[in-house]
Amino acid sequence: MDIHVINSDWKVEAPDLMGFVSARLPASTGAVPHIYADAYAAEGLLEILEVRVARGDRGILVMDCTRAQVQAVLEWSSCDDDGQMQDLEIFLVRRD
Repeated sequence: MDIHVINSDWKVEAPDLMGFVSARLPASTGAVPHIYADAYAAEGLLEILEVRVARGDRGILVMDCTRAQVQAVLEWSSCDDDGQMQDLEIFLVRRD
């Protein structure tokens, strides 16, 4: 599993940060589903990530993460003992 943390304080001229980030994701991730982290507490975000992984998503973009959510995802990623998520790529965009 690869976790990429992206700071949203980029000096972008694009009004749409999600579009800006999506356009810069590696082509290998294909169509990446989006999750808006502000709709979830840290535990809820982990639950929705588990649902997405269970349905077969291998690249996930999570927008507007808090520091606590980023930390929770990083801790969650270290628990993959059986290697089920080795081909998973998660992009976490931190809020300002």
